[in-house]
Amino acid sequence: MSELDIVKEGRGLIDQATACGIPLRLLGGAAIWVRAGDAARAGLGRQYPDLDFAARKRDSRRLRILLEDAGYEPERVFNAMHGANRLLYHAPQGHQIDIFLDSFVMCHRLDLCDRLEAEAWTIPAAELLLTKLQIVQINRKDIGDILMMLWDHELCAEDGPSRVNAARIETLCGADWGLFTTITDNLAKTRAMVGDLLPDRDCAAAVVNRIESLERGLQAAPKTLAWKLRSTIGRRQRWYEMPEEVVR
Repeated sequence: MSELDIVKEGRGLIDQATACGIPLRLLGGAAIWVRAGDAARAGLGRQYPDLDFAARKRDSRRLRILLEDAGYEPERVFNAMHGANRLLYHAPQGHQIDIFLDSFVMCHRLDLCDRLEAEAWTIPAAELLLTKLQIVQINRKDIGDILMMLWDHELCAEDGPSRVNAARIETLCGADWGLFTTITDNLAKTRAMVGDLLPDRDCAAAVVNRIESLERGLQAAPKTLAWKLRSTIGRRQRWYEMPEEVVR
């Protein structure tokens, strides 16, 4: 499958940023498409209307200059209010560029700063998978993206191409009962959808095995004292945030 135009644009921006000494990495659906193999792209690929990136807060000023020099129009009110953590731009072609600085904050917070350069082109696969699994009101599109990641990414104890660092996921969820709860809820929902979204029985079986392996690892992983204390409250108190809608 040929590279999507929006992915080419994303890679081009990463190249420009890298040339200026600014680490910039894709996240979101386009990032999953970049990491996926041809079969996964053909089976679960979709339209990607916008581009999402992660960068470091300390590079924000230089990144703003780069984008505006390249013709991207800033969402000035949003950037004035949220620019310490997130930036929005409109591309000349009309789609949106969303940049998370240091952390990805939606239903849960994922710190990205220290691991931004762990892999090429995208944020690390573990965090990329978590950006989808952390969605409390998860939908069929999000589950399709999760399955696309798990189609040909092995669960490992390290980062790398076609690898999901399951040890990293276990560490993050073992320190945060709320994240653990949302992730395990969504793994169960994803497992239930495999038969509908992956008609190939062998592929479906492999993906289910990976989901079940990740579930077992999360249950068995050591938990922090903070995790244990929060677990005593359980679902009686909300454990997630509902992210503010951004007009696209």
